[in-house]
Amino acid sequence: MSQVQSPLFNQTMFRRLIKHILLWALFSYFMRYFVIDIFYKDNSLVDNWLSISLIIQTISIYYFLGHYVFPRYLYNFSIVPFTIWLLVCHFIIYESNYLLFYYLQQINIGPRVERDWQLFHHASWYGCFSNGAAAFFSSFYSFPFAIILLTIQVVNAIIDLRTKNLLLEKDKLNLELDFLKSQVNPHFLFNTLNSVYSRIFDTDEKAADLILRLSELMRYNLYETSLPKIALDKELAYIQNYLGLERNRLSDRYVVIDYEQSGTPSGYQITPLLLITFVENAFKHGIKGATETAYVQVSADVTAGQLVFRVENSIPKKLPVGESDKKSGGIGLGNVRRRLDALYKDNYELVVTPTENTYEVMLIIQVEVLP
Repeated sequence: MSQVQSPLFNQTMFRRLIKHILLWALFSYFMRYFVIDIFYKDNSLVDNWLSISLIIQTISIYYFLGHYVFPRYLYNFSIVPFTIWLLVCHFIIYESNYLLFYYLQQINIGPRVERDWQLFHHASWYGCFSNGAAAFFSSFYSFPFAIILLTIQVVNAIIDLRTKNLLLEKDKLNLELDFLKSQVNPHFLFNTLNSVYSRIFDTDEKAADLILRLSELMRYNLYETSLPKIALDKELAYIQNYLGLERNRLSDRYVVIDYEQSGTPSGYQITPLLLITFVENAFKHGIKGATETAYVQVSADVTAGQLVFRVENSIPKKLPVGESDKKSGGIGLGNVRRRLDALYKDNYELVVTPTENTYEVMLIIQVEVLP
């Protein structure tokens, strides 16, 4: 059976969709019978038009600002484009209200809509920038409920950000502690490796290549991973160097190690050392104890900003499948899940598929474009 954690494609999104539909349905009922009926009691046609207009405006404002403008500009403190988008929204909403009340005053039989239309009529179509009363009325009519919902969203975003920062800080402290426990002067180590490399290059090219790969792995760990994001092609090159070292280490055993890469990884970035845990687990739990041919298959495909990273390994027959599953999904995989939740939240899918003879991990993640 598969163990799936899938914020993108599993039931989480379906439940969220149903929740949004129910909430908007309740909101629509409330607006029609407890708001519009209080202020406009002219006729049912007018009430229905006003209700539909207000509901569409509120939903549009909430999703456009909350899911496009806020994440791209407000949360990144880009004040100028954020302000421009607010003014654009204000203008569009005003124009839609202007046209709405122009239409309603022609079919209305009561005084309220006529009075409101006169306010828009005297202010003209550009009154959102020239007439304070008309601008205020339009905003007060269309924005209050959207503002309440957006405020709730911003508060939730702040809470999520603080929670994510706390988790990342905790992980960072743990990594720093582990690093300090095993720290060796990196300059001394690299100088030593370079010295060994230069001595054996002419006599044993295979050993020299291993030292070069080891040096690149250590350099990446020490100097590149301190950044919050790293170029995706560098992260994949790190995986390839690691596999090269494992091929040499296991050259005297019946182990097949394959790596395939497709798509275009250049131009994208990812959290450093996010993928290596899956590969390490494959060797730790899939190769150890194997008495016959074993294999590790790693593949990476990057298409349209989506990385599909897949690792599959054989399971030694002498280990019960339950034990192998438990080990492969242990502390390392749990830490990766927490990092994914903190850093990518709704932008990844993690699928773990254990069988009697194989263990497969597939990560589907939306990677960011390099700045």
